[in-house]
Amino acid sequence: MRASSLWAAGLILAGPALAQSWPDPGASRATDSITEQQREMRRMGEPSVPLQNRDSRQIDALGELAGSREWLKEAQTAIRRGQLGLANELLERTATRMLTRSTEPALAGQPMRDPRLGYVNDARQALFRRDRREADRLIEMAIQAP
Repeated sequence: MRASSLWAAGLILAGPALAQSWPDPGASRATDSITEQQREMRRMGEPSVPLQNRDSRQIDALGELAGSREWLKEAQTAIRRGQLGLANELLERTATRMLTRSTEPALAGQPMRDPRLGYVNDARQALFRRDRREADRLIEMAIQAP
């Protein structure tokens, strides 16, 4: 009777630890925010993107950059350092800055036709394929575009 009482007491004490949820095994495999984003796109439910949040904070720490070409140069630097998630965040911000434009009300419904925006979007796709060389080439084309 004593052995069963001790076993029951141990189970009662261990209950809270057993009730805790286990971490997502996929979360530990994410080495950068691109992997993390790809995993979350496949998963249903509320996204968890702490690595993307980390990249965002790093960019916020840079302060305000003068223009989209500076964002693109920072993205190239990040690619060369192997920080693809950081480069992706910089490209997202570049695209947002390019799309946030003033225009005449009569033209507001027309899509933006800036070739640089196409290069930026193509560079992001190259990053998701982990093609650093192509992403760097497309960013350079965006920087050089008029």
